[in-house]
Amino acid sequence: MGELAKRDFKARYAGSALGTAWSVLEPLVQFGLYLTVFSVFLGMRLAGRPGVGLFGLYLVSGLVPFMAFQEAVSRATGLARERVQLVRHVNVPLEVLLAGSLAAVFARHGVALALVLGVATASGTVTASGLAWLSAGLTVMAVGVFGLALVLVVAGAFLPDLVHIVGTGSMVLFFLTPIVYPAEVVPRALVGYLACNPLWGALRCFRAGLVGESGEATSFAVAAVSAVVLLLVGARVFAARHRQVPDLV
Repeated sequence: MGELAKRDFKARYAGSALGTAWSVLEPLVQFGLYLTVFSVFLGMRLAGRPGVGLFGLYLVSGLVPFMAFQEAVSRATGLARERVQLVRHVNVPLEVLLAGSLAAVFARHGVALALVLGVATASGTVTASGLAWLSAGLTVMAVGVFGLALVLVVAGAFLPDLVHIVGTGSMVLFFLTPIVYPAEVVPRALVGYLACNPLWGALRCFRAGLVGESGEATSFAVAAVSAVVLLLVGARVFAARHRQVPDLV
């Protein structure tokens, strides 16, 4: 699995002059654009805390985990068809191929997370309790994404259009979750929805670790329970259907 993840990571930048340096440059440019648009052009701030820099941390602390989630589910959905030769003709278990691909995705976004953590540490928003929340968020995200990916890698082989459905659905989820806007501006009618959104529970852990916000047990419990359920359901679906995948792609 480690070798597959390493090859996948390098393949993304193969042939480019800067190579894996793009894993640092890409998030820097992306975060800079988001920060400029939302905090400078649109003038968005956190309630009671007017600093642009703090809003920038709030922004990227939500973007990093969501972008990792988005790429992971998209990659899992189309993996069997993208790697059809390996799936059909090479004796590599599909679960190992999936785990290696997800590891490469998380490694790329882990570089971005390390950059944000460095900035947050320099800004003085990182605490020991915050790091505990951050670790909890990482664990919940990894477990939940892997469980969901086990379902999607099989379902994507059965339904070729699923990759487009997942891509559109993740875009809708992006705007329904307080990632590029403060949670305080969410209409009251949607506050109840946020409490049931497991992704929001995971993102709050990241923001507790990086921005210094207080962790919240209820939303974390929703995220943790959802992650375990996804893993159990994913394992069951995968065990029942993964042998059919080579015949479908």
